[in-house]
Amino acid sequence: MKKNLEQYSKKEHGINKKDIDPDVMIIAETLIGSGYQAFLVGGCIRDILLKNKPKDFDIVTDASPTDICKLFSNARIIGRRFKIVHVYISERKYFEVTTFRSDIQKNNKKKFKKSHGMIKRDNIYGSISQDAFRRDFTINSLYLDLDSEILHDYVNGLNDIRSKKLKLIKKPSVSYQEDPVRMLRAVRFESKLNIKLTDDCKDAIIDMSKMINNVSPFRLFDEVLKIMHSGYGTIGYKKLRKLNLFKYLFPYTDKILNDNGIYEDFFIESLNNTDSRIKKGMHVNPSFVYAVFLWPYYRELEESNLKGNAQDAEIVFNRVIQSQSKYISIPEYFQPTIFSIWSLQSSFLNLSKRNVQYLTRLSKFRVAYDFFHIRSLINQDYRYYADKWYEIQKNVKSKKVEKRKKYYEKKRNK
Repeated sequence: MKKNLEQYSKKEHGINKKDIDPDVMIIAETLIGSGYQAFLVGGCIRDILLKNKPKDFDIVTDASPTDICKLFSNARIIGRRFKIVHVYISERKYFEVTTFRSDIQKNNKKKFKKSHGMIKRDNIYGSISQDAFRRDFTINSLYLDLDSEILHDYVNGLNDIRSKKLKLIKKPSVSYQEDPVRMLRAVRFESKLNIKLTDDCKDAIIDMSKMINNVSPFRLFDEVLKIMHSGYGTIGYKKLRKLNLFKYLFPYTDKILNDNGIYEDFFIESLNNTDSRIKKGMHVNPSFVYAVFLWPYYRELEESNLKGNAQDAEIVFNRVIQSQSKYISIPEYFQPTIFSIWSLQSSFLNLSKRNVQYLTRLSKFRVAYDFFHIRSLINQDYRYYADKWYEIQKNVKSKKVEKRKKYYEKKRNK
């Protein structure tokens, strides 16, 4: 892509400093006062222009990571592939500050590593214009000068935002090969931002979808979660299927989906539920999404191998996790919750007093019940049990609230 720099004044771009976190300006003033440049770049600019609230603010500068750390005592360099500086405002709040990088393919081929055409290391510093052309989408390559408040646009990004167009900066075949995760980012942005991916970018995903398996399984865990926890997971899931990506992310599940449509309905209900919770500001458990997507594979193995005891259930579970880990690796931290969700499903068919007392005392009772409830929306045979358990969990919740209330009243009266 060849494009001359376009500069837009504050009046033309419409971004106001009140839209920017005040702590960002403190960092910028320190950089500018020391003779460096300071720009806001990426998603925060895109979101402000689309009238959305930015999730975070990324600062880019001509200062090196070492120079940045000299200016801020509360700064720390992280990362190997990309050296990023975290400047801490408090124990929990920090901002990413990065140095302009260049397109290393054009600079020096000996200074970076490739695997399957993917860039593995990328710490070659450059100018703002070089930095602009090495980013993924045009809408993510806009730079707001925090000194002059002028917006710098090298790739026609502002016009693409205004026309709701999602377009790669480089040729799709080159861009996706450099980083196949850009295919997942395309799905997430198109789903969440209500913008349209250009036909050439879309067609290239279908043609190159298999390349997603060249990405680290650990990285894919987070990238899939970003789509499903965007508040538009249902739309994202449908796009993953349509663009041929889902079958390479969850190959065992995909094969079962093609033979058994009932799981498709279950996925849609589950993701609708997750979307609703996120939009209401409610907590969502990362384990839940993976429990949903791997449930068909677990059920298939369970029906063919399970003899009815807990040990066999654990063997089946381990086989599912191990097989899936070649494609998406689920961290050990989340695995016990997934196992609890699956292994407790049959227990919801038992309404005995003893079983009710046992289940409601478990820490994973609620998430396992939510899973069972969604299953009951698809399978009428479970509806009676789901309704009973709804009343049970409601009573348990009210008792816990009352118990907590009495505890604090007693504490206050001491």
